[in-house]
Amino acid sequence: MELIKDEYKKSFMAYQQGKPTLAFSSHQPVLVHLLNTIKQGNVLEFGTGYNSTPLMHIICGLQGRHLTSLETDQEWFNKFTHYKSESHEMFCMEEKTIREWNDSIFDKKFSIAFIDGAPAELRQPFIEKIKDNVDYFVVHDTECVVESKVNVYAFDFSMFKYVFHFKTQPPMTAVLSNLEEIPEEIKQIFS
Repeated sequence: MELIKDEYKKSFMAYQQGKPTLAFSSHQPVLVHLLNTIKQGNVLEFGTGYNSTPLMHIICGLQGRHLTSLETDQEWFNKFTHYKSESHEMFCMEEKTIREWNDSIFDKKFSIAFIDGAPAELRQPFIEKIKDNVDYFVVHDTECVVESKVNVYAFDFSMFKYVFHFKTQPPMTAVLSNLEEIPEEIKQIFS
C-alpha cells in the first residue's frame, strides 16, 4: 500500500485507525480487503474515480492481474487515461452500449467487479447483465437497500445468494456473490 499516494487511500487509512471515512471513498476498506484476499483473476471497474482507479491500478499491477475500467462520461474518463497500460484496459462507452450489451468486453470472466458508475440508474442493469461472469461484486452506495431511503439506484440484490453489507462506514458498500461458498477471509470485514 505504500506505493499508493495517501490522497488516494484516505478512507482505507482512516478505517485502519478506527476513524470515520470520507463519503466518496467509503468503499476502500472493502475493496482493498477483497483485492488482497482474492488475488487471482480479472478485475472490472465500472465507474472510474480518484478513490478507486489509482488504488485498483496499483494493487492489480502488483498482483499481476488484468484490470478493465469502464466509464460513460468522456470528460471524466479523460482524467484517468494515463492509467491505461498493457494490463489495464480502459474504455469509455456510451450508456446505450452498456444498456444494449453489444460489446465483447461483457463476455469476459471477472473475479471481482467494483460498481460505482454514473448515472446511478445504470448500476442495476449493469450488475444484472454481468452477474453470471463475476465471482464477487463490490457495490458502493448501498445504504438505500438496508435503510428506509429512496432507492435512486433501483438496487435489487435478490438474485444473489450472498449479500454482505459493510455498514460501519457510510455510504455503505455491499459484496454480492453467487458462489457456492464464501471464504471466511471475505466475511471477516463484515463481522
